[in-house]
Amino acid sequence: MRSFTSLLLWLTFSLAARLHATESMEHEGALYHLHRVAAADHAKLDLRWTDPQGKPLSDFGGLQKQLTSEGKTLLFATNAGIYERGPKPCGLTISAFKELVPLNLADGYGNFFLKPNGVFYLDAITGPGIVTSTEYPSLNLRPRIANQSGPILLRKGAIHPAFQINSPNKRQRSAVGIVTATKEIVFVMSDREDRVKGRVTFHQLSRFFLHLGCQNALYLDGDISQMITSPAPETQFAPNTFAAMFVVID
Repeated sequence: MRSFTSLLLWLTFSLAARLHATESMEHEGALYHLHRVAAADHAKLDLRWTDPQGKPLSDFGGLQKQLTSEGKTLLFATNAGIYERGPKPCGLTISAFKELVPLNLADGYGNFFLKPNGVFYLDAITGPGIVTSTEYPSLNLRPRIANQSGPILLRKGAIHPAFQINSPNKRQRSAVGIVTATKEIVFVMSDREDRVKGRVTFHQLSRFFLHLGCQNALYLDGDISQMITSPAPETQFAPNTFAAMFVVID
């Protein structure tokens, strides 16, 4: 019979496993967690920020509560782009075809404003796309979901010109990319716990997306980044604060 201690360890491990993405991969000395959304499953991908009363969900707990009230099952979630006080997304946020925050073309300080920044969108006709923020208006799209963040990592296979291959600036980072050959959407997060393999530069993260077959990729956020996969209904999430969150719903 399993001892109480071993049972506790097993339960802890089981919960931790659900709090990671569905795939882990090492590349160039870094450890990443990935979640892939195949083209056939694009309709399951959503972007959530507020509840029906307009109050921010704020974290995975709020997101889980909302989905449960809708009779839906959370299969995967991760924080979306950079936000400001509120929490409110810094740039374009579209959910269920509704624009919640307009496109932000202003100049400013920080990663969001490291131009070119960009927009990830999912359109019912053209599918997923990642373009620079200045390109977006000319596309005349009406996407189901869209999220602006920055900086853009890859645009048509080219790495952001500001990134240095030998940069000493290594942090935990998360991003989203699109596999060119399959239109698969892939969410990537460097490992939270490993302070060596989990800390990467922008250039390093961009090369990883090239390795995955992506020509376009967009940075989402840094040290606060988290991913969850199929959490149990009673899961108690660690305190955190997000604005918009990408979610795959059953």
